[in-house]
Amino acid sequence: MRSMDRDKELRMVLAMQRYYLDEFTFQRAAEEAGVSVYELIELVRKHDLRLADSVEDIRLGLERVDKLLEKYGTVR
Repeated sequence: MRSMDRDKELRMVLAMQRYYLDEFTFQRAAEEAGVSVYELIELVRKHDLRLADSVEDIRLGLERVDKLLEKYGTVR
């Protein structure tokens, strides 16, 4: 993955983390990451993340975000 793509994806993953922590709406997460809502939806699909419709969705989403952050060498 190119550095620019990696940085963009990392920004999206970090924004999703804040979305799961109820700091942002999904739309705000996209804005904070500097991407469109559609690009953030693609990230959700690519990494099998979930929208925060239930406590279980949030738990699973945070688990997957943590794994992605580990992949990037970033800890929360």
